[in-house]
Amino acid sequence: MNIDKLISRVLSVVETIGLSEITPQVLGNGGNLIIHLAPYPIVARLANIVSKDEAGQAYKRLHRELHVARHLHFKNVPVLLPTELTDAGPYIVDGTWMTLWTYVPPVQLQRPTPGEAVKLVDDLSKAMKDFVGELPALGVWERTAQSAERLMRSSDKRIHSLLTLFHKVDKQMRLETRFLIPCHGDAHARNLVPSSAGWLWTDFEDVSLMPLYWDQASYVGNLLLFNGLDEPTFRYMLSNTDIIVDRKAFGFALTARILMSTLGNLDYAVKGYGDMKFADQQLELAEHVISEIGQVVGNNRDMNSR
Repeated sequence: MNIDKLISRVLSVVETIGLSEITPQVLGNGGNLIIHLAPYPIVARLANIVSKDEAGQAYKRLHRELHVARHLHFKNVPVLLPTELTDAGPYIVDGTWMTLWTYVPPVQLQRPTPGEAVKLVDDLSKAMKDFVGELPALGVWERTAQSAERLMRSSDKRIHSLLTLFHKVDKQMRLETRFLIPCHGDAHARNLVPSSAGWLWTDFEDVSLMPLYWDQASYVGNLLLFNGLDEPTFRYMLSNTDIIVDRKAFGFALTARILMSTLGNLDYAVKGYGDMKFADQQLELAEHVISEIGQVVGNNRDMNSR
């Protein structure tokens, strides 16, 4: 879809709710098109759908994002909020759907320390467990299953070795759906927005029912993959027995999260949309790191003694 045409349609829609004389500023155009509706402190978020069949799912996803953000705010979790200046939507725009969010001016913050990061994730995870709205079971994982199916055509032995592990994890995950809990789904550091009030969680499109410790695994998965078992945030998280009570369940979530990231990025890169160099780096590291995770979670000694 032509972005200029889509932005024009956005401006027409928001004018009907009293927002006029806007200078649109595109902040991002990945899975969603993000537009700051300057001078208003409002950001329009549009689902980038590829077919009419996906429009209904896009509506449900965007409506769910609004619901989850408000729930987390009520539970005192720092989040990027839907706008309160007008109805946040969703609004129909040329066959896709749009929601309106609070604009947060960019600021510079130091990255969270391991203790701060773990508290941010733990508070998020606890609040998500209380969410009572409808969520898709294994919603964020289903995309990985689709990526795995497409990657079966690859001749790369490293990919097929990882796919063998994926199918074992996938089978176990689907056998234990009764134990799934509400999760953010994609709670990594890039989904924390720096603001004058501190770090805010954002990007709730992947909220799903997922295995225990999924959000914790999402935060440290790639940190662990690229930095190894001595990665400070991972070590702090694993050594905190008030947070990680079941080490084996945490290890399972970490394994699944690393598989999801590696296979998903590979699939995206093969289709010509992603960074193949980055995806190949993940592929080189994934199987070895997953093997190391299995050794660590099977050992109850404190990570700080390593």
